[in-house]
Amino acid sequence: MNIIVRRKLKDYEAWKKVVTQPDGQRKQHGSRGATVYRSAADPNEVFLVFEWDDAKDFNEYINRPEVKESLDRSGTSEFIEISESFWLAE
Repeated sequence: MNIIVRRKLKDYEAWKKVVTQPDGQRKQHGSRGATVYRSAADPNEVFLVFEWDDAKDFNEYINRPEVKESLDRSGTSEFIEISESFWLAE
């Protein structure tokens, strides 16, 4: 399943340093990877498309204290929107 997250960042570069650190935590909690899309109109607005095993694993990961601390260090912990999407068989 895909989890789509829209975030407004205070500082894209600071956020990027934190979220690209290879700690392996996302993978251990069911993440299969992510793609980041950055708004052309506002470079501090990003859309993240995560491939995750399921929403429960994502929610458990994103609410872990160490994840929240890392996001706080990046200068942002605010989510604008989180939604789920699924591939539909044709």
